[in-house]
Amino acid sequence: MFRRRLTDCDVQLREAQIVDLMPWLRDGQVDLALGTFPIDEPGIVTGPVLVSEMRMLAVPSQHPFARRTSVSLDDLARVKLLQLPDTLPISLREDRTPRATPAGRPIDPGPSASTFNEMLTLIGAGHGAFPVGAQARRYYARPDVAYVPISDAPPLRWGLLWRADGATARARAFAEAAHDLVSSS
Repeated sequence: MFRRRLTDCDVQLREAQIVDLMPWLRDGQVDLALGTFPIDEPGIVTGPVLVSEMRMLAVPSQHPFARRTSVSLDDLARVKLLQLPDTLPISLREDRTPRATPAGRPIDPGPSASTFNEMLTLIGAGHGAFPVGAQARRYYARPDVAYVPISDAPPLRWGLLWRADGATARARAFAEAAHDLVSSS
């Protein structure tokens, strides 16, 4: 849709690991990035939510939770929760890896990983669990990891991010085309 609207623009897609997103935006390696919200980071602007999906808990396939139809946020006190790297925005880390359940029960922190595949490897090896979006079931199916819906969690929201000083006409046009595309589906 964007290419049809702005025929003189070239779009290049790059896969970014979660630890790459902010550095790539900050140093101008990318103009826009698709990431999960919330992002409350100085100099970074978030666009509208483009995708919203159910949160799931990725657990080792042999874990008792793997046999359940769902878990609750309070169940997180019964697992070690893998951690996102300290280099990521606090807003994102607090959303994805809370320190306590809604009832105030502490959640044990597990090891940290820098990539999603590292997270899945740690989960499959029995080192903890991690909240993911429902799309992980489809795109990251593994025999050693099970995905269980978190019944009372808010949805995981995805949208575009860009530098506050990088809100060019082309960046705004891309964000508008992305919004229009998902709105029409």
